[in-house]
Amino acid sequence: MTYETLLNIFNNKKVLIFKLYNIDYIIKQKKDYVEIKASYYEKRLHQFKSFDELMQNYTIYNEPLINQMDRIIVIDEQLQWLLFLG
Repeated sequence: MTYETLLNIFNNKKVLIFKLYNIDYIIKQKKDYVEIKASYYEKRLHQFKSFDELMQNYTIYNEPLINQMDRIIVIDEQLQWLLFLG
Protein backbone atom coordinates (compact mmCIF):
# COMPACT_ATOMS: atom_id res chain seq x y z
CA MET A 1 0.00 0.00 0.00
CA THR A 2 1.39 3.40 -0.92
CA TYR A 3 0.96 6.66 0.93
CA GLU A 4 -0.78 8.20 -2.09
CA THR A 5 -3.33 5.36 -2.19
CA LEU A 6 -4.17 5.82 1.48
CA LEU A 7 -4.40 9.57 1.04
CA ASN A 8 -6.75 9.20 -1.95
CA ILE A 9 -9.06 6.82 -0.07
CA PHE A 10 -9.09 9.14 2.94
CA ASN A 11 -9.73 12.27 0.86
CA ASN A 12 -12.62 10.62 -0.98
CA LYS A 13 -14.37 9.02 2.00
CA LYS A 14 -13.16 11.17 4.92
CA VAL A 15 -12.81 7.85 6.75
CA LEU A 16 -10.11 5.21 6.50
CA ILE A 17 -10.23 1.88 8.31
CA PHE A 18 -7.19 -0.33 8.22
CA LYS A 19 -5.66 -3.27 10.02
CA LEU A 20 -2.15 -3.27 11.40
CA TYR A 21 -0.80 -6.00 13.69
CA ASN A 22 -4.30 -7.55 14.00
CA ILE A 23 -5.82 -4.34 15.35
CA ASP A 24 -8.31 -2.23 13.40
CA TYR A 25 -7.67 1.51 13.28
CA ILE A 26 -10.14 4.19 12.24
CA ILE A 27 -9.02 7.55 10.88
CA LYS A 28 -11.79 10.17 10.58
CA GLN A 29 -11.85 13.70 9.29
CA LYS A 30 -13.48 16.03 11.78
CA LYS A 31 -14.23 19.70 11.25
CA ASP A 32 -10.81 21.10 12.21
CA TYR A 33 -8.68 18.02 12.72
CA VAL A 34 -8.07 14.37 11.88
CA GLU A 35 -8.51 11.75 14.60
CA ILE A 36 -7.34 8.18 14.89
CA LYS A 37 -8.36 5.47 17.31
CA ALA A 38 -7.72 1.77 17.66
CA SER A 39 -10.72 -0.53 17.86
CA TYR A 40 -9.49 -1.97 21.17
CA TYR A 41 -8.95 1.46 22.72
CA GLU A 42 -12.00 3.41 21.56
CA LYS A 43 -11.71 6.06 24.27
CA ARG A 44 -8.10 6.87 23.39
CA LEU A 45 -8.50 9.37 20.57
CA HIS A 46 -5.49 11.07 19.07
CA GLN A 47 -5.94 14.29 17.13
CA PHE A 48 -3.75 15.80 14.45
CA LYS A 49 -4.02 18.85 12.22
CA SER A 50 -3.79 16.85 8.99
CA PHE A 51 -3.55 13.37 7.54
CA ASP A 52 0.12 13.97 6.79
CA GLU A 53 0.86 15.00 10.37
CA LEU A 54 -0.95 11.89 11.62
CA MET A 55 1.08 9.61 9.35
CA GLN A 56 4.34 11.25 10.46
CA ASN A 57 3.65 11.43 14.19
CA TYR A 58 1.25 8.66 15.23
CA THR A 59 3.33 5.71 16.35
CA ILE A 60 2.56 2.04 16.76
CA TYR A 61 5.29 0.05 18.50
CA ASN A 62 7.48 3.18 18.40
CA GLU A 63 7.29 3.39 14.59
CA PRO A 64 5.41 6.16 12.77
CA LEU A 65 2.64 4.96 10.47
CA ILE A 66 4.48 6.30 7.44
CA ASN A 67 7.23 3.74 8.10
CA GLN A 68 4.75 0.86 8.27
CA MET A 69 3.10 1.27 4.88
CA ASP A 70 3.98 -2.27 3.79
CA ARG A 71 2.07 -3.75 6.78
CA ILE A 72 -1.13 -1.70 6.49
CA ILE A 73 -4.17 -3.58 5.16
CA VAL A 74 -7.07 -1.34 4.15
CA ILE A 75 -10.44 -2.85 4.98
CA ASP A 76 -12.84 -3.11 2.04
CA GLU A 77 -14.87 0.05 1.38
CA GLN A 78 -18.26 -1.61 1.91
CA LEU A 79 -17.07 -3.22 5.12
CA GLN A 80 -15.72 0.19 6.16
CA TRP A 81 -19.21 1.65 6.10
CA LEU A 82 -20.65 -1.24 8.10
CA LEU A 83 -17.98 -0.77 10.77
CA PHE A 84 -18.34 3.00 10.67
CA LEU A 85 -22.11 2.87 11.17
CA GLY A 86 -22.06 0.08 13.72
